[in-house]
This record gives sequence, C-alpha cells and structure tokens, in this order.
Amino acid sequence: MNTGIQDAWNLGWKLALACRGLADQALLDSYDAERRPIGQFVVRFTDRAFAVATSTNPILRAIRTRLVPRVLPLALRVDRALAYGFRTISQLGISYRHSPAVQEGQPALRRGPKAGGDRLPDSRIAQDGQVGWLGEALAAPRFHLPLCGRLDDWDTHQLAALRSRHPDTLAVHHLSREAVPGALHDVDGQAFARLGVDDTAHYFIRPDGHVGYRAAGTDLHGPQHGPQHGPQHGPQHYLTHLLPHPTPRPA
Repeated sequence: MNTGIQDAWNLGWKLALACRGLADQALLDSYDAERRPIGQFVVRFTDRAFAVATSTNPILRAIRTRLVPRVLPLALRVDRALAYGFRTISQLGISYRHSPAVQEGQPALRRGPKAGGDRLPDSRIAQDGQVGWLGEALAAPRFHLPLCGRLDDWDTHQLAALRSRHPDTLAVHHLSREAVPGALHDVDGQAFARLGVDDTAHYFIRPDGHVGYRAAGTDLHGPQHGPQHGPQHGPQHYLTHLLPHPTPRPA
C-alpha cells in the first residue's frame, strides 16, 4: 500500500505540471527513474520474506519459530533499530539519488539531507506564536523554497524574479533562528541542525516532500552564470530546468 500511495503521489504532481503546460516530458520520465528501483526492491523483499515464512527447511523453521521471537523484542527496545524499522516499512527513508529531477548545488552543504531526493527532515517550528512542524508548513502541493538565515541576507530582486516566474507553483519561506513576524522560527535549533545549516543555506523542496536542490549561502543564481562558465547551478536554474515554461498570466 505504501508503495502504491507513493507511486501515485510521485506521478501525480509531475503529471499535473505537465498537463498545465509548465513541465516537459523529461519531468514525467523521472518517474520511472525514481520509482522503478523502489518497486523492484519491494518485490524482491516480499518474495524473500514469503520464502522464509513458508520454508520447510529445518534451519529456517528454527530461526523463524525460536530465534526471531526472542531476538525481535530485544531489538525493538533499541531506539535506533526501532526508527530504522519504521522508516523502512513506512518507506519514509526512500531517496532518489540517481534521479534527473534532483541536483546538489554549490557551495555544497556537508551535512543534512542530500539533494539526491532525500526526504525533508521534520522539526518543531513556530510562526507568529503558533507552534507546529516544518513538514506541515511546507505541505502545500507546490515547490517550497525555505531560506535559512536572517531575513535581510537575501537579495529581494532574485526573490522577486522567482516569484514572478512561478507565482502559483512556488512558495518562499524564511526559516530563522529568531522569532520574526511571518518567518518560520526554529524554536529549539533542531531545524537548522537537521538541515545541516551553520549560517545560511537554501533548499528546494519538491511537492512530494523530497529535497530537489540545496546549497549553502544566499546566492539564488548559483556560482556560475551564463554558458561561458559551463553548466549552470543554482535554484533558479534548477526550477527552470524542471519547469521551463513560466506560469501563464491571466488575461
């Protein structure tokens, strides 16, 4: 069931953007690159688990009926083992490291979730005095750009250009260590720690909650500008690569 739900969610947001004329076929092609390996793993795991559960081999039967009932309760007392088991069964630990729809920016962050399609780590935040969770604040079905750092660190012209090109497909958020009106306040420091941010950084979170792009610093253009410098890197280039057609403006 978890696999089917995530298959539908992965394809759904890509198909919606393509049907609106904002994305090309390349974004739809990334579905196979991201989800086929997951499906193959689930099939292999299920087949092996069924074979072990129904085997008449004396050794496997002894492991299944005597060893596992004794070892499993002990293993579940270890928080790390319990968390690993939960993330594996729920498939919250899935990443899309080889997807064409993710990109690691420069300068690179050394810690935190990789921009190889890792899921955004959740943490406690507050906004205008209301305590909640980062995942809830970034749950709307669109791309999210959390800007980590002080509000005045960011170039307002770069932000305006992004908002203008993607008015209803991109939500910009400020994630701050201080309680600032309108910003997401990292109340206990866990948000910055789990994102691997020491000073400033920016992330692109895809509509399915996975990290599509991340980089340290505040330059939303990226360190390379123009074809004379080779391939471009930066959140503006990343989003334009996924959504090459700007949102049509109302007549």
